[in-house]
Amino acid sequence: MSTSITRVPVVGVDGRPLMPTTPRKARLLIRDGLAVPRRNKLGLFYIQMLRPVGTRTQPVALAVDPGAKYDGVAVASHRRVELRAMVFLPDDVPRKMETRRNLRRARRYRKTPRRPARFDNRRRKGYWLAPTQRFKVEARLKVVRELCRIYPVQLIVTEDVRFNHARDRNGKYFSTVEIGKTLTYREYRKLAELRLVEVSETDAWRERFGLEKRTERKCEQVPETHANDAAAMLMGVTGCAHNPAAPFFVWRRLRYARRSLFRQNPQKDGVRPRFGGTANGGFFRKGDWVEAEKAGKVYRGWVCGLPTETTKLVGVADADGKRIGQFSPKKVRLLARSTGFSWKEVAAHSSPE
Repeated sequence: MSTSITRVPVVGVDGRPLMPTTPRKARLLIRDGLAVPRRNKLGLFYIQMLRPVGTRTQPVALAVDPGAKYDGVAVASHRRVELRAMVFLPDDVPRKMETRRNLRRARRYRKTPRRPARFDNRRRKGYWLAPTQRFKVEARLKVVRELCRIYPVQLIVTEDVRFNHARDRNGKYFSTVEIGKTLTYREYRKLAELRLVEVSETDAWRERFGLEKRTERKCEQVPETHANDAAAMLMGVTGCAHNPAAPFFVWRRLRYARRSLFRQNPQKDGVRPRFGGTANGGFFRKGDWVEAEKAGKVYRGWVCGLPTETTKLVGVADADGKRIGQFSPKKVRLLARSTGFSWKEVAAHSSPE
């Protein structure tokens, strides 16, 4: 088994990504006042230099294994895999669109001011993408862009998933996926060189390098579900070595209840109170990364509930969206404003080489 080490990303004074360094050297640079610690929108720790240094970098590649609900991501230098991750894509857009459509149609049958129907005179300008695909494409692109900001990525490898319409007839909605792929590839080429690989190539590389693949529960937060496919693509294309000790992260889009004029259903006494929103005029906003204390125990999470007339407490949820508890605002400390993503690092078991 090859020796492996976790490395810290580095960016220059102007924000240009440089080659990662060792944790020990990063600590020394911070201690000597030559660098400052930073954290990007995906929760990844990196350092920024305070004085000019050399800008020469070595080849770094990024791989994306796209999926319908989950993506696998990996970053590798010319020597080893540096990072693995699993991305939870938003999947609640169809339900929200259906709810909005039902409420809009119901308003047209009530004696109330409403806008007329415009479904027969609309024009789609530019490169139109269905909302169900647009949210996934935007989430995927945000992850790739944030990684390219701290790693000197020169090559992006992605699996080109296609559907055979001549053989199967159950892919009638795959055309929207094709449109999303076109837009995604176009944005990838703006960041680095793009290399497309076939699904069969990924499977062959994964078996060749002995990387485990789990297909029973794809929602399981382990590298063997999705991240290993991205690592296999990097190992097959660039020839880098497997790194069982590479950190494994789970990134998830935060979910809010958007601001509504009132709740959909009447509450007590037929009253429809206001509902949703990411802010209420206070200091905290939904999605803020905070540190909260209760009974001498410290928790870190994301704000999921704000003080209201009913309760003066702040709700905090973990990286999976499950509420940890409610805390007094005096016991909650802001760590970072909302970036739209939650993150956590999962201890991964070493896979056989």
